[in-house]
Amino acid sequence: MKNLIKEIAKENTLIGIRTCKEDWDETVIGFVVETNENSFSLNEIDEFGFLIGTTEFAFSDIIHVEFNDQYQNNLSYIYKKSQFDPNQRKTIWKKGKELLSQIDLLIKEKKITTLFFEEDIYKIGIIIKYENSYLMIKNITSEGEEDGFSFFSVNDLIGLRYSGLNEQKIELLYNRKLL
Repeated sequence: MKNLIKEIAKENTLIGIRTCKEDWDETVIGFVVETNENSFSLNEIDEFGFLIGTTEFAFSDIIHVEFNDQYQNNLSYIYKKSQFDPNQRKTIWKKGKELLSQIDLLIKEKKITTLFFEEDIYKIGIIIKYENSYLMIKNITSEGEEDGFSFFSVNDLIGLRYSGLNEQKIELLYNRKLL
């Protein structure tokens, strides 16, 4: 592992590491910024491409290394291209037809939107049309991929959000796929 991490450090590419056998969902991702005989420092990056600080790891604690996967390639693109602004976020908590004027605007602008139906039930995508009390949504994944279409009754909506950090990230990746 030590030699692999040192080689990755020379390439200045993102790397994902795991140190805990019990929690395989926990991966720390970042750029290797320094190595020595027994340890290395990783400048960590969050899901929006922001550098969030440096952490030192002992080579002996590393149980898994990954690099050049789809998530890390997307994150690297986000890091290089993003100019995200958290102050752009617009969230509206209204029900159903009270959102129609905003929905019309979002259809015209083809904005990636998070639509909330219940507290933990939401759909992310581009609203294509509103017709007969139903919304047609082009589903977009968190990695910016098109993922089919959904139809929902507008009466089931409890709110929506657009231009938040998550929607900005998805939009950046989605537009990259269109190039």
